[in-house]
Amino acid sequence: MTEKTQIHAADLYVLMQREFRRRQTPECTACYVQLPYRVDQSEPDAPNWEISIPPACSHGCQSLIEELVTQFGALYDLREGNGGR
Repeated sequence: MTEKTQIHAADLYVLMQREFRRRQTPECTACYVQLPYRVDQSEPDAPNWEISIPPACSHGCQSLIEELVTQFGALYDLREGNGGR
């Protein structure tokens, strides 16, 4: 099991939204990343967070967001509490 970086939900949101906007097709103006929320881990290596993924659009944003969840889920877990935010 790899040690993941603990991060606040708002900080993870900013990282994911930036990467999404960088890789998103410019023609799509409707899709965006949702704020991650904590969940119980189903497996030891699974992330302790999820996001609501938007319905599929004609620009492939849903697949991109799913890819980002997999990528960032391997690197980050959400900290407990809100960190005074």
